[in-house]
Amino acid sequence: MRAVTQLARRLRLSDAVVIGLGSMIGAGVFAVWAPAAAAAGEWLFAGLALAALAAYCNATSSAQLAARYPTSGGTYIYGREQLNDWWGFLAGWGFVIGKTASAAAMALTVAAYLVPEGWWQRAVAALAVIVLVAVNYHGVTRTALLTKVIVAVVLLVLAWFVVTTLAVSGGPTLGAGPAGVPTASCNPPGCCSSPSPATRV
Repeated sequence: MRAVTQLARRLRLSDAVVIGLGSMIGAGVFAVWAPAAAAAGEWLFAGLALAALAAYCNATSSAQLAARYPTSGGTYIYGREQLNDWWGFLAGWGFVIGKTASAAAMALTVAAYLVPEGWWQRAVAALAVIVLVAVNYHGVTRTALLTKVIVAVVLLVLAWFVVTTLAVSGGPTLGAGPAGVPTASCNPPGCCSSPSPATRV
């Protein structure tokens, strides 16, 4: 019989929810809007709704699998228990590689906002990764606390952007910030130049 190692459960429900939010709402939200608007045009919000549906399906299926197999390894135990050890191994390493690439991309996004272009951008990105690794090393409770702070800041910035964009005369448009972040602009006569149709929302 397979021996299963159990980890101590130190997170409350609110901590788990915030960590989930932190995984879904990260620095990427500050980099994807301008390219997405350029690619999708008037279908941007339809694409956003489709992405929200996919995220909902992913969250509910992950929750169901975690409830079905409440052991160390989370939902990736499913691949091992229902298929075999190889598929469980592949699922686990797929998760690790995907999250590593995601962390690198988010670190570069943060660095693009903190420093101007140059070799030091990558140095700042590497420093951001090192800091977060150090926080994670000191325990999941500290990780949850830092995630709460980051999620709160991200939600406040997004709320500020929505409010200020809606307050701009002539309606919102999208332009590219330092890492592709949407920036509000206006289009009444004499105020500023009109954006291209591909960047209008």
